[in-house]
Amino acid sequence: MFNGDRPIQNVTSDRLNRALFSKYLARSMLDHIEPDSFVVGLYGGWGVGKTSIINLILEELNVAASNMLDSEKPIVLNFSPWSYSGQNELIYSFFRRLSSALRRVEYLENADRIIYLLELYVSFFTHKPVPHILQSKHSLLDRLFFKKHEVVYGWESGRDLTLVKAELNQLLGQQKHKIIIIIDNISRLYPSEIKQIFQIVKSMGDYSNTAYLLAFDKTTVVRSINSLDGSDGEALLEKIIQLPFEIPAILAQDIENILADRLLDIIKLAPEESWRATYWADIYYSSLRYFFENCRDITRFINTLNFSYTRLRDVVNPVDFFALTAIEVFMPEIYCGIRDNKDLFTDFLDHATSFDEVKVQQDKIRCDEILARNQRISHELLLELLLRLFPRLRRIYQPEFSFYYSDASARNLRRLCNPDLFDAYFRLSIQSGQMPQSEFETILALAADANRFNQAVVRLIQDRRIAKFLDLLDGKALLHVPESQMAAIVNALLDNGDSLPERLPGPLSLELSTRVHRIIHTLLQRIKKPNDRLQLMQNAIMHATNSLYIIIQEVLAAEQEHQSEEMVFLPIEFRDFTPEQLAALKHAARQKMAVWAKDGRLAEHPKLLSILNAWCHFGETIACQQFVREMTNEDRGMVTFLRASLALPIEEAMTKYKIDPSWRKYLDEINTLISSQQLEAHAKLLFEDPYFEKLEEQEQLALMIFLDLSNVKTNKIIPKTTI
Repeated sequence: MFNGDRPIQNVTSDRLNRALFSKYLARSMLDHIEPDSFVVGLYGGWGVGKTSIINLILEELNVAASNMLDSEKPIVLNFSPWSYSGQNELIYSFFRRLSSALRRVEYLENADRIIYLLELYVSFFTHKPVPHILQSKHSLLDRLFFKKHEVVYGWESGRDLTLVKAELNQLLGQQKHKIIIIIDNISRLYPSEIKQIFQIVKSMGDYSNTAYLLAFDKTTVVRSINSLDGSDGEALLEKIIQLPFEIPAILAQDIENILADRLLDIIKLAPEESWRATYWADIYYSSLRYFFENCRDITRFINTLNFSYTRLRDVVNPVDFFALTAIEVFMPEIYCGIRDNKDLFTDFLDHATSFDEVKVQQDKIRCDEILARNQRISHELLLELLLRLFPRLRRIYQPEFSFYYSDASARNLRRLCNPDLFDAYFRLSIQSGQMPQSEFETILALAADANRFNQAVVRLIQDRRIAKFLDLLDGKALLHVPESQMAAIVNALLDNGDSLPERLPGPLSLELSTRVHRIIHTLLQRIKKPNDRLQLMQNAIMHATNSLYIIIQEVLAAEQEHQSEEMVFLPIEFRDFTPEQLAALKHAARQKMAVWAKDGRLAEHPKLLSILNAWCHFGETIACQQFVREMTNEDRGMVTFLRASLALPIEEAMTKYKIDPSWRKYLDEINTLISSQQLEAHAKLLFEDPYFEKLEEQEQLALMIFLDLSNVKTNKIIPKTTI
C-alpha cells in the first residue's frame, strides 16, 4: 500500500507534538490588538511539516471561533499561490479570493462598501474592471432617471489610490472581525512571484485589523530574492516579518517511532525467521537512523519498499534490502556505485589468505571514489553502514582487525554480500551504465581536486560508464567548468585515454578518443591566451604516465588544424596552437615516446604500430628504427611486432588461412621500420621451435603470414587452415 505525501489535517493525527506550537501561533494572531497589519513568518525547510502546522492552526482558529460571537469571529483566508502563475494573475487571484472570503461573512458591517472599495483598489493594479455584481448599489430613482455612470475602474473614481485605501482601512478598522490570511507554498514560486507575494503583504494588502501567516523555506526565499537585481532577501524579510518562528526540530525519537510503525506491515511480509531484530538494530542505530530527517523522508522510503520488497522478499535478506533501499532513495549515486562494482563488494576473503597489497590499494581508490559521491550523511556513518553490509571492505579499511565471514552462511541468510545473490537485489534497478544528472555533477565537481577527479575517471572506465560521463560532459557542462579546474580534466583524460573502449555500439557513435578531443578542444578554446593553452597541454603530457596513444592523437589533431587543404584549413583564431607551439607539443610527444621505449612499455602497447608510425612522422625515424631493431632481437619482441604489423591479415585468417596478395602492402609497411629480410631467419627459427605450439593463435598466425609473404622456406609445413 502506497502512502501519499499528505500533511495531517487535525490534532488527532499529530505524532510530532506540534499541537501546542500551532495553538500558540493561532492565539498570537487572534490576540494581536494593534490596528496595523501584522505579519507572522513560519520558517521551515522541505518536508518539515509547514502545511501540517497550518492545518493545526486552522483547526485551532475554528475552535476559537466556536466560542466567539458571530460579529467577532475571525475571517480566515487560506491562500496557496502555487495554483496561479504570473505576477498579474497572482495579484488578481489573491484579491479575488480575499473578496470572496469577505462576502461569505454574514455579520460584516458595511460589507458592500468594503468589498466594492477592495475591488476598486485592486483595479489600479490589475487593470480589470470591478465585477458588475460588486459595483456600488444605487437607488431605483437614480437608475430610472439619472442613469448614473458606474465607476468600474479605480482611476474613474476621481480619487487616487491612497484615498481609496484610506477609506478601506477606516472601514476595516471599525470591524470586530480579525482578518487572518495564511499563505503557504511560497518557496515553490519563481523568484519574481516570491517577491510579488511580499509586495502584496507589505504594500497592497497591509490593511487594518489584518494578520498574515507566511510559511516558507527561508533559505530558498532569500536566495530567490537575492537573484533579482541584486536585491537583499534577508533585509526584505526583516522589514516585512514582524514575528518570525522556526518550526521546532523533529525529535529523533518521534522519527524512529513513526518509521517503526510504518515498517511494521512490511516486516510482516518477510519469510518466517528471515527477520533478525539484532542485525536490524546494529544496522539502524549505527548509521541508518541518520538517513531520516523528516516524515517526508519516511514516506519516500516506505513507498519504495512497498513497491520493491513485495517482489523480491523470497530471494533477499530483509535487513540488507531495507538498508540498500535507503541508499537507493537518499543516495542514488552510492547505490549505482555499489551496483556497478560487484567484485569490489562481494568477493569473500579468508583472513589466512595472502593478499596483494597493490590490489588492496587499487580497491581502496575505487571505494573512496564511490564514498566521495555521498553528500547526505557523514563519511564515517556511510562507511560504517557499508562495512556491516559488505564484510569484504574491512580488508580495505580495517586491515589491522581479523575477520572471517562464511560464504555458506551469507548464502543461507540471503545476504547482499554474497556474490551469487548480489544481482537479485538489483533486479528492479535502472539499466547499468546509466548516470543520473546528480551523480554526473558530483563527479565533475571533483575536478577541484585533481587526484580525486583522476580516481573518479579511472573508476568510470572500470565501471564501463565513462562513455556516458563523456557524453554528458561534451556539451553545455563544459561552458560552466571553472578555468581553475580545466587542467584536472585534461590531465585525467590524457592520463587514462588509452584505457577507453574504442567505440560504442551504434552506427552514429563516435570513438571515445574523438569525444576526448572534442572536450579538450572546447576547454582550450575557452582559454584566451595561447601560451596558457600550451602550458596546460605540456603539463598534461608531462604528467601522463598511463597513456601514450591518446597524447599522439591529440598532437596529430592539433597538426591537422594547420593543414592547407581547402576542406580542412582553419583560420588562425580557431586553432588551439600556433605553429611554434605545435612544434613544442611534438617535442613533448617525442620525449614521452622515448620514455615508454626505454622502460619497455612501448613494446607491449596495443597501438604499437600506430605509435611507431607517429614517431617517424614526428621526425624521429632513426630512433624509431633503432627501437624496432632492438625489440625484434628478442623472441617476445619479434612476435609482438609482427602481430601488431599484421593485425588485419591475422583477423581475416582466423577462420580460414589463405594468403591474400593484397596483404603484401603490410610487408611494405614493415620495411619502412626495419628490413623484412632481417627478420626472416628469426621468424623461421621461432616457427620451427617446439615452443611455437604454446603461442596464442594470433601470434602463431603472425609468424606464419610473415613467412608466407616473405616466401621463406621452412622445415615445418605451414598449415592452410586454423581452428
